[in-house]
Amino acid sequence: MKFNIKKFLWGLKWAFITYLVIIIISIPIIIYLSIGLPSLEEIERYKAPNSTKVYDINGKLIYEFHEERRVPVKIKELPKHVIMAFVLLEDRKFFNHWGVDIDRIIKSAIKNIFTLSIKEGASTITQQLARNMFLTQERTITRKIREILLAIKIERTFSKEEILERYLNQIYMGGGLYGIQSAAEYYFGKTAKELNPLEASILAGIPKDPSRYSPAKNYDLSLQRGKFILKLLYENKIITKDEYEKFKNYKPEIVYFKAPLSYGGIAPYFIDEVRKYVVSKYGEYFLFRGGGKIWTTLDSRIQEICNRIVDSMLNVYDKKFPTKPKYIDYNPKTKKPPKYLQVALVAIDNRTGYVLALIGGRNYYHSQFNRATQAYRQAGSAFKVFTYASAMEKGYNATDIVYDLPISIKLPDTVWQPENFDKEYLGPIPIWKAIALSKNLATVRLLLEIGPASASEMAKRLGIETNVPSYYSVALGAIDVRPIELINAFSTIASYGNRKKPILIIRIEDANGVILEENKPQSTIVMDSITAYLTINLLKHVVDAGTAIDARLVYKFEHPAGGKTGTTDDYRDAWFIGFTPDITLGVWFGYDSTRTIFPNATGTQLAVPVWSLIMKEIYKDKPKKDFYIPYGVKFVEVCRVSGKLPTKNCPRIYEPFREGREPKDYCPIHTSTKEVSDTTIEKNFLKELFR
Repeated sequence: MKFNIKKFLWGLKWAFITYLVIIIISIPIIIYLSIGLPSLEEIERYKAPNSTKVYDINGKLIYEFHEERRVPVKIKELPKHVIMAFVLLEDRKFFNHWGVDIDRIIKSAIKNIFTLSIKEGASTITQQLARNMFLTQERTITRKIREILLAIKIERTFSKEEILERYLNQIYMGGGLYGIQSAAEYYFGKTAKELNPLEASILAGIPKDPSRYSPAKNYDLSLQRGKFILKLLYENKIITKDEYEKFKNYKPEIVYFKAPLSYGGIAPYFIDEVRKYVVSKYGEYFLFRGGGKIWTTLDSRIQEICNRIVDSMLNVYDKKFPTKPKYIDYNPKTKKPPKYLQVALVAIDNRTGYVLALIGGRNYYHSQFNRATQAYRQAGSAFKVFTYASAMEKGYNATDIVYDLPISIKLPDTVWQPENFDKEYLGPIPIWKAIALSKNLATVRLLLEIGPASASEMAKRLGIETNVPSYYSVALGAIDVRPIELINAFSTIASYGNRKKPILIIRIEDANGVILEENKPQSTIVMDSITAYLTINLLKHVVDAGTAIDARLVYKFEHPAGGKTGTTDDYRDAWFIGFTPDITLGVWFGYDSTRTIFPNATGTQLAVPVWSLIMKEIYKDKPKKDFYIPYGVKFVEVCRVSGKLPTKNCPRIYEPFREGREPKDYCPIHTSTKEVSDTTIEKNFLKELFR
């Protein structure tokens, strides 16, 4: 056939016109679809949101704050088989194309046309990165064009290695996990650089359909897909034949990451305090997207012990006592504040001020109100410690006599007539016995001697931040305080007068490891060590022979300890704050509405059992350690009744004295020649104690 030059030129002309029309039409479409796409500078500055990790005092990961759970990793740290498992599966021409694979687009378009659906996406790794960084997951033509345009921009901005690194840190891996590092930690309990070829292949298979190919959900299917990718690695000479043979029949163990995914993990009220502090100082972006690290004071072991025992005992109390309403009857769907019996607990390291455990309520999901740090509750008899500490500072001895007798105090508008809890009066008794049995009238009489201002000032010095008025009723705890400050005040006594501010956060680092904040224990000496020791000794009597004696007799906690129970009017609050040389642990029970828990609901009945069980488990298999005796303290054997030097007929007790203030006179009471056996003395004393 003769070649027709005119027809050829005519066809060429119309082809050029058609091409020109397409270009003319496409340019405004491309310009329109490019509106809103990030600039090259914005692409370069983009940082994926990284989770901020929270660690306990032993370096154990206990929680992550995140929008997306991601742990960034450098591509240079990854072995070749990890990188190529993703490349071979997702985009074999990755190192040769300019962001778009035209052949794959054409094949995909043909398949979609024949199936009348969008089943093939043909997205390259660069396109997937563009979509994950800046676009949505919707399947539309406009989004696809924007994805292509953005992929071309990304290829102009980054090298292939940089694109791969961002892709491997950005890709969704199921279960709220983003990036290969977080997936490796969660599924296999190791870092990405430690993945063997099959584990890497299993992870590479997830992004196609995370809900289907997650090894946590469909192990067999994910393993089958992983072995297919493993074979690709072998066929493309990424791994050797020996490696392929070694792993083709291997079944990796899915260990799962142990940190709880629910808010706050094992300590939601503690974590919430951390959140509030970090957001107030560094902002939400840092906490939820910044990828920082927060080392806290929380001791996971102690927190878990506290959680378990508190939950168990509260269930026992709901069954045993007439608490109303019951916890099991609460319906969270009503979104009304719960009215069941609540709890607060704080454990503090006496040496550092570190908060080792914290419980702010019975169920964080029912109520986020933190009763340990936010609630103001009457301290009751637990507040008596400040009266007795002040008396010790003023030179009183534990053996000095106070009078447990009725008293009337005239006030400007009324006459105050306090009573003992048991409505019984013991008359003249030594100070150690007055605090051991928590005698109200003896305490009020002691306060009259030293002055209410002394007790108020002592409370402030030891760590009570709430305003403490100089009223007589302060002796009996008629003041509202936050549990954490009252517990910290006891810790100040247990640390021999060294007051420390409770610390929850030890150190905060940014994503680059730069230390933003470091909180080291800082103490202020607010009481001399002799006064502190004499007060500690008084509080040991409470545990050994007083209102908290159940810790010894019933719960068999044998380590040296001191503390004070507390019960408020109408049984609205039940406390016990106790300490060993190492730890101060305070427990409170009550209703949010400050109503009666139930008749005779005391700190002895509710708080002491919980404290005892927790401390017994904390100190299981640990050697006993007593409080050290500071220089200037002298132990003297005295008469248990008179506090004087004993005759041969006196019931005896060893008590510490400030050197130079020990008794010089002999007991004037037991002057009979008839001797009394120690056994008879002890039986009579215990009979008197529990009458």
